[in-house]
Amino acid sequence: MSNAAEFDEIEHWFYETGETASLAQLARVTLRRMREEATAFLDAGIAWLEGEQARDQKCSAEAARLRQILTQATPPEGMQAAPVAPARGIMQRVNDAAGPYWRGADQLSVMCRQARARHKGDAPFVAPFTPGQIAMARHYQTLVEQHDSAGMKCASVEARGGGGGGSGQGGFIEALLRDREEIRSLHQRIGDGFALQVRRGAGSGRRPITLRRLVDAVCLEDQDVTAVLRAHGWAAKGEAREALRAALSEALDRMQGYRLKKGD
Repeated sequence: MSNAAEFDEIEHWFYETGETASLAQLARVTLRRMREEATAFLDAGIAWLEGEQARDQKCSAEAARLRQILTQATPPEGMQAAPVAPARGIMQRVNDAAGPYWRGADQLSVMCRQARARHKGDAPFVAPFTPGQIAMARHYQTLVEQHDSAGMKCASVEARGGGGGGSGQGGFIEALLRDREEIRSLHQRIGDGFALQVRRGAGSGRRPITLRRLVDAVCLEDQDVTAVLRAHGWAAKGEAREALRAALSEALDRMQGYRLKKGD
């Protein structure tokens, strides 16, 4: 009811019922108006506070993300001469016999670090990948990179292969063939199976993920399991991520020579 209609009604009450009833009606209208205005004011205040809280949470989350990036890009103790450079990605310290050095962290180490950061509760933390699996992933990456760039790095390959061939060229070819044979053997251990298959009726857009594609994406291309899922049209849900992590762990164990099942 509009203000004019309400006051017309009060005027009608004044003539029909007298001054006392009219004043009572006016008081009721006034109180109702005050309640409505107070409610609207409180609703606006709550909405503003919720908006401010959401903005604060967003700012806090962004600040935490930036702090994490800077922390990951800051050189470890004893290597402070290295510049802080977030663009080069997550780095890690390697304690070599010739002296410590800093290198890019492999994807498995990154996923383990992220899992530790998410871990809560009193239960002991269990890393998603073992040191042996991480070492195998690094070895596979190094082996493939050496083989692919052998034509441009003949001197380093010859130094690694030794002088068994009697000449520089012979040693280089021996090292190249040895790397190729080891890569072929690792591919056989990975297998031709699937890490995730598309179920009938699951809808369009999803593509199956082979074990070989999973291993290469994570170990050679530094993709995490979420990126692999999305690249194949899968939603990055917990069940699918766990399935890929389990398949990757088993593939890396086979690459190390473990026989997980009879007939493998």
